[in-house]
Amino acid sequence: MASIPSIESSVTFLLGETHYLARPLPRSPKYQPSNLINVVVNQSGAAASSLMTYFKVAKDQVVDGNTLLGWKTAYLDKDDVFHPDFLRDVVFSGVASGDITLTSDARDVLKQWGTLNVGYDVCTDLPNGPYLYYQGVHHSVWRVYEDPQLAFSQSIWPTAQDSRQVDAAGSGYRGHGIAVPSRSYAETFRASTGSGVLGNSSLLGRVRFSVKDNFHVRGIKTTLGNRAFFETYPVQQTSSTVVSRLLGAGAHLVGKTHLSSFAMMEHPMQSIDYQAPFNPRGDGYLIPGGSSSGSAAAAASYDWLDISICTDTTGSSRIPALQTGLFGFRPTTNSISTDGLVHAWADFDTPAWIGRDLGIFPDILRALSDLPEARAPKEARLVPLLLYPTDFIPPESPEQEAAMEDFLDSLNPSTGGMYRKISIQDDWSKTSPVDEKDLHQYLFNLTRNGWYYSAYHTFDSFRKEYKEAHGHDPFVTEIVRWYWQLGREVPESDHNEIMKRLLIFKTWFVNQYMAGGATILALHIGKVQPRYRDQYPGNSNPEVPGLQPPYLSAILNAPELAIPISELAYTSRITNQEENLPVVVSLMSGSGTDLDFIRWTLDALEKSGRPTKVKTGKVMF
Repeated sequence: MASIPSIESSVTFLLGETHYLARPLPRSPKYQPSNLINVVVNQSGAAASSLMTYFKVAKDQVVDGNTLLGWKTAYLDKDDVFHPDFLRDVVFSGVASGDITLTSDARDVLKQWGTLNVGYDVCTDLPNGPYLYYQGVHHSVWRVYEDPQLAFSQSIWPTAQDSRQVDAAGSGYRGHGIAVPSRSYAETFRASTGSGVLGNSSLLGRVRFSVKDNFHVRGIKTTLGNRAFFETYPVQQTSSTVVSRLLGAGAHLVGKTHLSSFAMMEHPMQSIDYQAPFNPRGDGYLIPGGSSSGSAAAAASYDWLDISICTDTTGSSRIPALQTGLFGFRPTTNSISTDGLVHAWADFDTPAWIGRDLGIFPDILRALSDLPEARAPKEARLVPLLLYPTDFIPPESPEQEAAMEDFLDSLNPSTGGMYRKISIQDDWSKTSPVDEKDLHQYLFNLTRNGWYYSAYHTFDSFRKEYKEAHGHDPFVTEIVRWYWQLGREVPESDHNEIMKRLLIFKTWFVNQYMAGGATILALHIGKVQPRYRDQYPGNSNPEVPGLQPPYLSAILNAPELAIPISELAYTSRITNQEENLPVVVSLMSGSGTDLDFIRWTLDALEKSGRPTKVKTGKVMF
């Protein structure tokens, strides 16, 4: 016998130009309209629709004008979902009409708000905020946003069992709208508590997040940025640990974001199955970076999104942060569970995140990390030695180099002294434990024998399953074909050799620079220059020999934080005007110091007068 499908009937409506969805809360006696006063009944006898705002009060409370104004300031004025029309009906929940005192000045405030009806609901325990009362049922209210930057691959929301795609088309190109719940709810919507049921507020209450489309979400298919992969695998039956922990901490998942296919580094002109997102910075036609392109584009574009969860293998959080002018964090490798993540290079893969506000990063880390230090709050206690490797200074970039040195000078109050320049290559040539004293030569085949080998063999089973089902190989983009061709040619012995060399280098590096106590390294992520999305990178193979800056923290299992520090002017060939490029550098700390490291950085930036937040749109500051 077939199972009965779960049916939810949402309501869509407009207030001015703002698009809303309303989701029914579970029916129960406490939602009967008899609990309210002044409910309008239409001619058919059913309760008419009513926009209302709930206000939780205590028995015997005196509600005066200041109480109402303070409540509106604390909740509604900060809520992008709220609209003044929701004040037509104000309902005091948790009390009957005789349980509180509503003063005359409170009534005056309600009149100023345009409130037509005041109700009391002794049985309903809804959080503060806006609701739709429709056909005898309360509905939670969700605002639908467009995605003009094409950052999202899927718009989703929680159901009683898992998640599903939002059944609301947007009016823009590519159609889907992103539905977000009211911020004024003191608690947040969580799938674990049921369809539309409100759970308890906690560490990340009110936080909205996106997740890169290489994390599994129960009830949703995973695209991995490739149509063949999407077709091959069914709807997921379990969510990744990262998603589950964030939901459990009270955060709300609004959707999955675009990524370069198979989490590899695609240029927008090489993104074939799903069009690459648009970077809002500068002239609007700069590349967003990869592979976490959608994560970065969303965070840099939309104020209604708080944090973008992504991954980082060899730079996939830090490089997009560089291109889009954001904070980006790669945590200590293996400190956060990768269960439910589609791997690219399991030895280096880690969940990561990108955002505009560094202040939220410690709480994200505490929700996700398995490190002992993340289990309890601490004060920042690092007083580090600050080292600046000259190996990664971009050539012919004096303005970028000057911006870095100015940034490091500003950190002096937090380091207790000047930073010190070092040369990793020079120190290796003097003290390395192997005969090969040229570090570039020693790690020459790092990318080919390490990354490309793993990028190819990680998807052996996918290629086999797809070919068995379709009789031919799956379509992949040219960059993936290059990666796979190069990786296929690498013998396992060569891969094992480069991994052995990485371990030797890691041991040497830690002993050379990080064994004497707290040490932080300042790194250039890459050269700051205009990189246009319509500028085809060419069909030469993408191999880059030797040690590159985004690899360093991955090799060392170390946390690294990308930090926006300034902007550089450039003349855009798109607008023929002067625009601004983000200048983003990174700091790297010792393995396992993640929470102290982030807190120290926050403190250091605040002491130096540097911003810990950036704006959405064309410019960061």
